[in-house]
Amino acid sequence: MILIYLLKVSACTLIFFAAYQFLLARLTFFKLNRLYLLSALLFSFIIPALTIESKREVLINKQATNTEIAYSSQSGFEKDFELEHLENDSSINWNQALEYLYVTVLAALIIRTLAMIGFVKFSINKNISSQQGKLILVRANSKIKNCSFLNKIIVDESLSKEDKDLVIRHESAHVNQAHAFDKLLVNFAANILWFNPIIYFWRNAIDHNHEFLADYETLKTADKKAYASLLLNLAIPSSSLATHSFSKLPLKKRIMMLYKKPNPNMKKLVYFSVIPLLAICLLAFVNRKEVIVTKNVVGEENSFTHANVYKQNFFKTAIVLDPNAKPAFNETEVVLVLDAGHGGKDAASVALDGQREKDMNLRAVNILKEEAAKRGIQIRLTRSSDEFVSLRDRLPIQAATAFISIHHNATPKNSPAAFGGIEVYVSKLNKNIKVAEELGAVILSNLKKAGGINVQDSLKNGNLLLLRESKTPAILIELGNITDQKRYCYKFQIFRQKSIFVF
Repeated sequence: MILIYLLKVSACTLIFFAAYQFLLARLTFFKLNRLYLLSALLFSFIIPALTIESKREVLINKQATNTEIAYSSQSGFEKDFELEHLENDSSINWNQALEYLYVTVLAALIIRTLAMIGFVKFSINKNISSQQGKLILVRANSKIKNCSFLNKIIVDESLSKEDKDLVIRHESAHVNQAHAFDKLLVNFAANILWFNPIIYFWRNAIDHNHEFLADYETLKTADKKAYASLLLNLAIPSSSLATHSFSKLPLKKRIMMLYKKPNPNMKKLVYFSVIPLLAICLLAFVNRKEVIVTKNVVGEENSFTHANVYKQNFFKTAIVLDPNAKPAFNETEVVLVLDAGHGGKDAASVALDGQREKDMNLRAVNILKEEAAKRGIQIRLTRSSDEFVSLRDRLPIQAATAFISIHHNATPKNSPAAFGGIEVYVSKLNKNIKVAEELGAVILSNLKKAGGINVQDSLKNGNLLLLRESKTPAILIELGNITDQKRYCYKFQIFRQKSIFVF
């Protein structure tokens, strides 16, 4: 997401600028400071865009066959609970609203910057008195004067010859050292990071650095006192981000730098402190992608293989759902997030014998938790008691192998009877759909082999929030129709004896 990237960029600018402010800003190595400010700004944008990829090999059974994945064409009754349309609309609208706000402000700032450049050019052309190469003399009443604009030097024609010479030397330094490029770059960055206050301090630091460089170049052939006096006489409030004014308020830092004794060269060692900062930003904000590659080995037949490469960008680690890949699971613990559907004020459906679906879901999840403990699988529950948990609060936040939501089906009034057995839902809108498909298909396959339970032959696609927006491979299991007149098929004793776990 672009906003996440921009937040990482902002964090990098904070770290780099803090280092500049506390370690480098008072040094008289102006060229090195310019190099630091420009390169650190570029690194702030580059580091969050980098991705480090690591590969890990997983052994699988060579004789294993992939589970065939198919989808049912039957319509299902499972829908998001808790007023899904309101929650979904609110979430999507909030995300879109933030993006629209960002893009709108960005466009307005870009237009403002272009308009400012156009205004400066118009004002110069309107008040031009004479021009000789890069030097442009303007009338005394011009708002744009005694400055440089891109590769042009604009000077007030009413100044004395001595003052003109000092202004021209100063502004020539800006032009010859290509300070206009820095100015355009930092203003473009400020437009992109308009919400980040650090970028405006950064822009001021670059402006100050430009003036220090130009002052240093001018003083090679000018009297320091006369030059300082001219700076005070021509000082004006800063009014344009597109020009380098000869003298603009405030002048305190420039005057201090004019009379400051140059730092000894040994002080340059301070710049090596940037290396640990760069490492910190790389470790904190670079993206990590773990690619798990399968390797065939001879062995007994598996019930589930994952031949594709599973890439997960959201978490730092990724897990292959391969039950027989013991080396992989020894290295990375299998973690399941189990969700007992509904709860609290959301009782959902009621079975023919009066049991509430929310209670049946919780009992089923507790059975699964017990079975998982026997197999050494770590379990996290979205709820462990009869409490109401919103849909978004159920979504896994920490890294996990899979997310499984447990429900029971029910047939609405005046509707055709729904399927009476176990069904598995996935969402084709989820980025991890391939992993979810394989997990769901294997669960159906193993339950059919177990016998004694009516099981759907294929997966069902459900546009459900839990499945659609989970960053962990997610499935939803319907454990039978509790309103089936023939008696719903789900039985806890069968469920306990023939668990759905396939790891």
